[in-house]
Amino acid sequence: MVHAYNILLVSQNPACTVDMHSGQRSRVRKLQYIAELERTVDVYQTLESELAIRVASLLQLRVALSMENSKLKQQLAKLQQQKLIMDGQHKSLRKEVERMKGGLAESINSQIRTYTGSNTGAEAVRSEVSWLKLDIGKLNLD
Repeated sequence: MVHAYNILLVSQNPACTVDMHSGQRSRVRKLQYIAELERTVDVYQTLESELAIRVASLLQLRVALSMENSKLKQQLAKLQQQKLIMDGQHKSLRKEVERMKGGLAESINSQIRTYTGSNTGAEAVRSEVSWLKLDIGKLNLD
């Protein structure tokens, strides 16, 4: 019954009524502010979940790309090694061709000296020399 009496006194006193309405508005604003903060927290939690998934995906992609990069580096090293070997073989073959050209020229010159006594022999050697020159031109590795 005391409570009803207090309400009656508050309703009769205008200053108390203003304070009561001000307190109610303050509580409503406080509840609205709390609700807004809760919505903001929910938004940030959702964003955090999405970003965590994205980060995990990017980490997996990074691992896959790192593995692929390692494989490509190994292939590159292997190809560089093969290139060095092939360059050495090429150089060796060029030297061999030059040596063979020199030996062939010497052989032809000795044949020409042998056949210089007869014109038909010299003609045969000249035609053979021109034919060999054509083939040697094909062997040029430059």
